[in-house]
Amino acid sequence: MQTEAGKKLVPLEGIRGIAAVIVLLYHFTLCFTLRGVQTIPTGHGALDPIFRFLLCLLNGSAAVAVFFVLSGFILSLSFAKDQKLSRILTAILKRWPRLAALPVAGCLFAWVMIIWSGSDYSAAAQIIGSNWLATHGNGPITGQSMTWTGAIAQGLVTIFTTGNVSYDTPLWTMRIELYGSLATFLVAPLLFALRNPWARAAAVVAVAVLAGIQYPFTYITDFLIGTLLAMLYTSGRLPSFSNWQAAALGALTIYLFSFTYEQVLPIHAPLKAIMPHGDTSHFIWDISAALMILLVFGNPALRRLFSGSWATRLGALSFPIYLLHVPILLSVGAATFLWATPHLGQTPAALLAAFLCLIVTVACATPLVRMDEEWGTILGRVTRHLTHREHVPAKP
Repeated sequence: MQTEAGKKLVPLEGIRGIAAVIVLLYHFTLCFTLRGVQTIPTGHGALDPIFRFLLCLLNGSAAVAVFFVLSGFILSLSFAKDQKLSRILTAILKRWPRLAALPVAGCLFAWVMIIWSGSDYSAAAQIIGSNWLATHGNGPITGQSMTWTGAIAQGLVTIFTTGNVSYDTPLWTMRIELYGSLATFLVAPLLFALRNPWARAAAVVAVAVLAGIQYPFTYITDFLIGTLLAMLYTSGRLPSFSNWQAAALGALTIYLFSFTYEQVLPIHAPLKAIMPHGDTSHFIWDISAALMILLVFGNPALRRLFSGSWATRLGALSFPIYLLHVPILLSVGAATFLWATPHLGQTPAALLAAFLCLIVTVACATPLVRMDEEWGTILGRVTRHLTHREHVPAKP
């Protein structure tokens, strides 16, 4: 996530990193507990509602919406530099290969983990009672031919076309990422041409209506909201917030982020009452994501907090962690749980397995950060060569 000067937008790296951690914890909960985030805490008196609300904050779907809004923001900054259409052409040319490299690596990694661990995930699921674990992370592999060539084909093509993600289920987001990216590249010039901010907002609403409320096209709106925020950022029109204002808006941000499919809390009743039928919950999460971006740029204290070195490191690891954590949970996590349960009991075994998965995920994700950077550099050189090569007359 870089500015037009080539420097990282570190506050956004921090947001993206925290979102990745939330997805990680969300899947840990689904893997090692009977009901996941649908668990209803009891026996803690007045603290039970608080614990239940905290479970709502492990909202993996909301965290994914944050990823999409951030993508729309960053992808729009390139065009905002000088608003040349050649930038759009360059971005379109390299978007699919840019997105596909790490998923291919992730699917191959998942294939190795599947071959190594066998049916450990199924055996662990029988003890825990986790349906998510029993279905191999909502990507059943029973009866399928799992091969290294199939892993490459899935990471390279089918995750973007049919949406098949049997090797590495978090990659369901990649089809949306590709469609949303292309929509951003095509709509951004129109939005920048409209000088009136209300006209820009109306254009985004029009595109949202045309996209409909069915998966996956409804998520195009997430990216365009990011585009609108990028336009405010590049024009220097992002609002400023005092600490008190930031605290109030922060509470609203958390409230909107906690809106979940799984839980039915009274505090979410007003939101459920106004939401239309269909795949529309992400609209609520988009508002939360937009508020996050506004707050980290508009409040000096939050900007300092999210500009630390931790944000840079966590942001760089965010996609590799997102990519690898589920295959590791289903293999290393399940095997560790099965080994430790007879010695420690179910709960300590689950905690040990979760901790080991965290360590292994970070260790395996770290090399992918370098790989992603190198691949991005190579693609940048190739696309610049293709789109900016000057014509050299032939020698007589």
